[in-house]
Amino acid sequence: CTGKAARDMFHTVLAKETTTEEEEEGNNIKVLNYAPGALETDMAEELINCNVLDKDLHNFYVTSKRDKTAIMPQDSADLLLTILMND
Repeated sequence: CTGKAARDMFHTVLAKETTTEEEEEGNNIKVLNYAPGALETDMAEELINCNVLDKDLHNFYVTSKRDKTAIMPQDSADLLLTILMND
C-alpha cells in the first residue's frame, strides 16, 4: 500500500508540475499513472497458496481469483496500448 500511495503521489505532483512548467514553455507533456489492479499471474497464484501472507492481502487474491476479477496480463497490455494510441 505504501508503494502504491507513493507512486500515486509522485505521478500527481509530476503531472501538476510538468503541466504548469511545460505549458508555460509551449510544450505538451502528459503523465500517465497506469495501475490496472490485480493481474492473473503466477505470482498471484503463489500468493494465494502462501500461508504467511497478510490475511487481508491473501483474501484479496483469493477473492479476485474466485470472482474472476483479476485481469489477464495480455488484456492489461492491450488496454494500455489503446490508451496510449488514442491519446
